[in-house]
Amino acid sequence: MDKNYGRVTIPTDADMIEQTKQTAQRWGADAIRDCDGTQMPDALKSMPVKIYSIYYTTRKDNAWAQANPDEVQQVYLMTEFYTAMEEAAPLRIPLMKHFYQEQLKPNTLHDIKRWWEVIDRTTGEVVSPDGWDYEAEQMEVVIHAPKAFHEYTVSFLAFIMWDPVHMYNFITNSWEDVEHQITFDVRQPKTQRHVIEKLKKWLADNPGTDVVRFTTFFHQFTLVFDELAREKFVDWFGYSASVSPYILEQYKEFRDFQKFQQREVAKLMKVLVDICHENGREAMMFLGDHWIGTEPYGDYFKEVGVDAVVGSVGNGATLRLISDIPGVKYTEGRVLPYFFPDVFHEGGDPIQEAKTNWVTARRAILRKPVDRIGYGGYLKLALQFPDFMQYIEDICNEFRLLYDNVGGQQPYSHFTVGVLNSWGKIALMGHAYGGARHSLQADLLLCRRFWKA
Repeated sequence: MDKNYGRVTIPTDADMIEQTKQTAQRWGADAIRDCDGTQMPDALKSMPVKIYSIYYTTRKDNAWAQANPDEVQQVYLMTEFYTAMEEAAPLRIPLMKHFYQEQLKPNTLHDIKRWWEVIDRTTGEVVSPDGWDYEAEQMEVVIHAPKAFHEYTVSFLAFIMWDPVHMYNFITNSWEDVEHQITFDVRQPKTQRHVIEKLKKWLADNPGTDVVRFTTFFHQFTLVFDELAREKFVDWFGYSASVSPYILEQYKEFRDFQKFQQREVAKLMKVLVDICHENGREAMMFLGDHWIGTEPYGDYFKEVGVDAVVGSVGNGATLRLISDIPGVKYTEGRVLPYFFPDVFHEGGDPIQEAKTNWVTARRAILRKPVDRIGYGGYLKLALQFPDFMQYIEDICNEFRLLYDNVGGQQPYSHFTVGVLNSWGKIALMGHAYGGARHSLQADLLLCRRFWKA
């Protein structure tokens, strides 16, 4: 392979046709991609490169979501603690205090007395459904006869009325006049049939696509925003946004629930991946966003047949998480920074972020490289920083040189460090410490302290 060509993916947009061609030639890119908020130009689909097309299974179809409100995705939420100040005097608990109301909406379509729960946190006892009611206009639960000075919470199901990833991109990019995308539940019967048929039609309508880049599949990790549209709660491994009465009816206990979700997600993933293969396309999974149940180190991922996995490279540990994934044809790291205005603005220093990210990732590449690297976001923003464009050109050439020189060789390991964690192997990173596997939930300080890659 030409040392100045290949193994690199770059973003494009509808108004970046010539600039994309020039950047591809300069960086030696052999693949181009669209991103959330950008559009793949038809004029570029004839280029002698692979065309990655981002594909959403859970959003960008508000008409369907609005027509089927019972199959919008849901999340379990819990209120803050509220103290009853008087014996037997009604206690009112607002459900949506400190939640972003454009993102979330309490689910009253299903039986709230069955799916919601009021708990006396002082005693740990569940309050009988007869002991409380819900006032929808105020969005408040009223406990009729609480005990004085006892604390109470309400756990409730809420519809996700704005996909959290779209919301994040919307806020970060200061988008205006862009419709909030509702996230629908592909696991439920009507929506599942709709999504399968929609993918078949999309493949027929997009013959120029070589790689279908699923972002990701069905269930978003837990990402909830507060009333000021700030991230309130983030759990990258969290399953609490993969629930619905339809799904909850089918499991028994939490550990069984995780296993159940992984098994059922894998079955449906395989249906969509097989459709891609039947239409002569590759299926690539982004390791992030709606990735719950798709964990590559779990028991079921290898049965799906995904061709490739791409993930964001935050550091050497996350690069190894990607590069060690078994059972795929190739892996790709999305190197930082993302071409978004939070970095690419007047006075910004994207080169410094790129240097920090690359130097950290490079140490892991020497032990076990990903097969490709790439960038995402708005190419037009990166082009405003000529020195950055030159630095990325140098990175691309350096990556190809390192990849060729590593040549699939296994480096000698001096010692092994094991890190135990409650998540087990579904959150594994392979061989980061010379043979050990560990979870990303492990203490990152420990990672840095013992990093010998």
